[in-house]
Amino acid sequence: MRSKLRLAAIALGLTFAATGAFAQAPEIGQRQNAMKAVGGAVGQIAPVIRNERPWDGAAVAQQAQTVATNLSAAKALFPAGSTADNSRALPAIWERKADFDGLMDRAAGVATNLAQLAAANNEAGFRAAFPQLGQACGACHTPYRRPQ
Repeated sequence: MRSKLRLAAIALGLTFAATGAFAQAPEIGQRQNAMKAVGGAVGQIAPVIRNERPWDGAAVAQQAQTVATNLSAAKALFPAGSTADNSRALPAIWERKADFDGLMDRAAGVATNLAQLAAANNEAGFRAAFPQLGQACGACHTPYRRPQ
């Protein structure tokens, strides 16, 4: 009898797993990947800004475009209820959605400006504007992202 119950429990678990009952919203993984791409690109640009690497306009333009593309798409990746234990997104996002969306729009705008400056190989302009990206990211991360 115990083995039949155990088999039934296993079968039930497999059924839930197969139907996606335990799956998370797809937007969570998509936005995590987008933010990792942003972080990776900024990580490539930062040594240039700190003069640890020489300016390479093509490389900076490519990384800046990665940031702009991902931040421009990120706002749509926070639909209501898209939260999970492995997500650092705080409920405040959906409690103050208009503020959050405004901050995301600002970050996307800053990133787009940086991508345009880099594409034009405007090193001085890019360097001058780059700190705005950190400010825009921080303005959102501080109230809306759970610390690690």
